[in-house]
Amino acid sequence: MNRMHRHVSRRSRAKRLSALLSVAALGIAALAATPAQAATPLYPTYTLDHTGTLNSGLTGDIAGSAFTDADGRFHWLSSYATYAGTDTGSDTNTFTNTDLGALNNQVGSGTTETTTDTYWNRPGSLCYQIDKAAQNAAPSPYEDDHCDVVGVWVDPGSGTWYGVVNDEYDFNPWGSSSQTQNQRIGTGIHGNRILTASSSDKGQTWNYGGEIITSPYLGNDTEDASSQPGKTWNYGVAGCRLFVDYATGYFYVVYNTQIKFKPNYTTFAYWPAVARAPISGKMAPGTWNKWDGGTWTQPGVGGYEGLAGSALHLNPSYKPATDQVDFAGTGADGSSVDYRAYYSNQNGNTFTFDDASGNAYTANTSTGVITDAAGTTVTSVGYQDPALNSSVTVSTMSAKVSVAVTDATGATQSTTLSGAEFLDTTTHRLFITPNVVQETAFTFNPFSLNYQGVGYDANVYQTTDMGDPDSLSVVGTEPSGASNSYLTSIDYGSLTNQNISSRSYRMVSALTGGMWDVSMTPHSAGQTHYSAQATPVDSTGTAISFAAGASYGLAVGGQTLSDSGGSAWRLVPVMDQWSTAYRTGFYKLVNVSTGAYLQSTGSTVQQTRAIGAPVATGTQQADFDPSGNGGSGSPGGADQWYLQPIGNDTPQTLSTSSPTSAVAAATNTSLAGVGHYKLVNRNSGLALEYVNGAWQLAGQAFGDAGQAVAITKVS
Repeated sequence: MNRMHRHVSRRSRAKRLSALLSVAALGIAALAATPAQAATPLYPTYTLDHTGTLNSGLTGDIAGSAFTDADGRFHWLSSYATYAGTDTGSDTNTFTNTDLGALNNQVGSGTTETTTDTYWNRPGSLCYQIDKAAQNAAPSPYEDDHCDVVGVWVDPGSGTWYGVVNDEYDFNPWGSSSQTQNQRIGTGIHGNRILTASSSDKGQTWNYGGEIITSPYLGNDTEDASSQPGKTWNYGVAGCRLFVDYATGYFYVVYNTQIKFKPNYTTFAYWPAVARAPISGKMAPGTWNKWDGGTWTQPGVGGYEGLAGSALHLNPSYKPATDQVDFAGTGADGSSVDYRAYYSNQNGNTFTFDDASGNAYTANTSTGVITDAAGTTVTSVGYQDPALNSSVTVSTMSAKVSVAVTDATGATQSTTLSGAEFLDTTTHRLFITPNVVQETAFTFNPFSLNYQGVGYDANVYQTTDMGDPDSLSVVGTEPSGASNSYLTSIDYGSLTNQNISSRSYRMVSALTGGMWDVSMTPHSAGQTHYSAQATPVDSTGTAISFAAGASYGLAVGGQTLSDSGGSAWRLVPVMDQWSTAYRTGFYKLVNVSTGAYLQSTGSTVQQTRAIGAPVATGTQQADFDPSGNGGSGSPGGADQWYLQPIGNDTPQTLSTSSPTSAVAAATNTSLAGVGHYKLVNRNSGLALEYVNGAWQLAGQAFGDAGQAVAITKVS
């Protein structure tokens, strides 16, 4: 395939996608203009340390995926769908090099590329397989799928790649029945579901594995008048991101459900959602469950999804026959709330809402004019809503009606209203959907020993418990210009590990090609929501000391870690490359007697990251260099480690046998108070383990007692 031609078609596709997102933004807070900040937010604004650019050959129209293979090679995966009538570049691409810095800097030279065609009628393509599958059938009335792999986990046992697939299908379901398949595809209007696929040949081919997350509102996956008889339609589930939580043994996928106006793409309602599955199930259909009503009991395929990331625990519902959408539950003040969709576009583009005192106002979504009960025009209406525990501002902005909701921390969600408003059925006060997990890139953050998410709304969230998505809390906001759509997070110190972050972190937008290195700014007086440095504890629960004279004994799986000089080690913090006064949450382990550094070994960089790589001691290696690889960065060496918490189940539940018989996943997913860890190599994401009489890197497995490290104070 001609590379230049493909790049031209990709830019055209990205431009079309941006237009579609702009339309959707009228109804989705997450895609609205940058929200205004509260006067005194209770969290810091972070610092932009460096701005880079992703090579145009690596960009895509969905989030990119960064991962390290079982053989230690680094891959960047991106996907495209052209919506074209001919096969001009709908594909999934796997790029390979030593790390993201080298990969980005050496496109056309040292970086290799494998392209897999995903066009709908290309025999053997992933989309073609879905349409023709005899097993795990996923109906597609017009055989017009576009399939994008958006997250990859490598099975440490077999080396097989398992991917989460964003599947666009059933194109232009409300168009003329006389349309050809290519005409339908050309509209770009489609339904959406989430599938799984695997590759045993390093991305040369992908094999369809079945549906894992689908909408409860579609009959047999079909967008038709039988399942969607009203004026609206359920777009399905989309916008997915994969996070692999090695602490508790789960895959998490964040995504969203959208309700749209027929026959086009304008969004009427949406809500962010989360599903999870035990890693031991290898993403298989039937292993996934959705977060709903504070539990994980709804099945991934066809189950109901709750509104994730909301402290109010509101339950969404949709009735296709009557177009009714509600968010119901209990407000922050203990009152019952039921926020129901209201159609201003069916009432002369006007709707009436009340403030907290019961004063009524009328707003016109077409002109942006707001009037009070006396008919007097007002520019804005502001009130404190006790049910939301937030301040609400309704104002005229660019001849449109804008609603901004600022919570108690100062975090603001905003949207421009266009034909669909949510009003409480009793108080008639306004509501907009929170977007805490809206297409958010999640990581484990060793700096704070928390989970961290960065998404479309430019806020940074943390929690100690991914098993309770509603516990996410804002701890900061991205600096101006540092966040954009279709984000992927990658650890800047390794430039290989997508599942971890630090006090400083890198975000990458595959859609725009932006790359940003960001540091967490220290909080100031009065700010109560921020990311704090956490210190791991030893086996007695005492905070580990990093003083020059402090040393520790380390036993992994009951086996004492030592070299020729002895078994006493110092944990030397790796300092933040952008703010050198701060620790990162990563460490170098120095033998007290020899001064040698614990590290994975091999003849090549890839070999030091491979499963089974020998671990020994050697000389100190270099740290991350932001100026390396033409400004894309050069990663640190193989002598950096972090302590990965082991889920908060009691030690008795952990298996003492092989990883294949280990407990599937944690029942208590909170990391609060965790004092049990694995010692994990920063660059590879692999754990230290004693196997067949030698120290080596092994794939992380929840419940594998052979990877549990005991840290004992020596001096």
